Amino acid sequence: MKFSQLKDDYVHTLLGKYFRDFSFSRLSGGESAAELYKVRTEYNRSYILKRQKQSLESEYLNYKWLQNKVPVPEIIFYTHGDGQDFLCITEVQGKSLDLFIGSVEADVIVSSYARALKLLHSQKPDNKAIVCDLDKRISEAERNVKNNLVNSSHFQSENQQYEPYELFLQLKRSKPSSAELVFTHGDYCLDNLIYNEGKLSGFVDLGNGGVADKYQDLALAVRSILDNFTLDHVELFYREYGLQNIDKSKLEFYTLLDEFF
Repeated sequence: MKFSQLKDDYVHTLLGKYFRDFSFSRLSGGESAAELYKVRTEYNRSYILKRQKQSLESEYLNYKWLQNKVPVPEIIFYTHGDGQDFLCITEVQGKSLDLFIGSVEADVIVSSYARALKLLHSQKPDNKAIVCDLDKRISEAERNVKNNLVNSSHFQSENQQYEPYELFLQLKRSKPSSAELVFTHGDYCLDNLIYNEGKLSGFVDLGNGGVADKYQDLALAVRSILDNFTLDHVELFYREYGLQNIDKSKLEFYTLLDEFF
């Protein structure tokens, strides 16, 4: 019996604890560290099961905190077994925002992108929300460099000339001295927002989310816009979000921080 079949047998047994009549199949794509499955049950209801060796607790807790606040998947179960974490959520109906490029006007996409972030950032954190420790994140970046887990060929064009540790030293020197704390997504890219019939139907992949500086999300949003649209669209994003005084040093820092993950 193949190892992949053994893993799928474990998934089948696990799903049987929560569903009666169901089928499942692996999905391609997604995070490299995770395996994704699509689960179908009676009445054609569909769910996504994520499994990975790294903890999925933060993603679970972020979905839990955001329930009934903003559109996110519903949690079916979160558990551990077979040396891995498992998180099962409802499948959000629609398409990720990046898949509308070319068929929907760029202004509409960017405006939707900004308004969704404004909605997320307007949720007032409480003592149940995860707090993201920036010093811990910087330490993780350094550990990734020392363990040769940072691929410099994936750096943004302006950073291609640097070795990973050189770039990390720049990161340490540019650490912000203050933070404007909000509830952040943590990986605010176009493919992590799902839209259906012109409306936001869900934020997904929230494993890096929690209470952090709003520039964590703003920096990745600006990078995504520049990768897909124009500088004018960045200005549109700022207007729709309601950002007037832009801290460029923070934009640069959080964009740089993402190079190490």
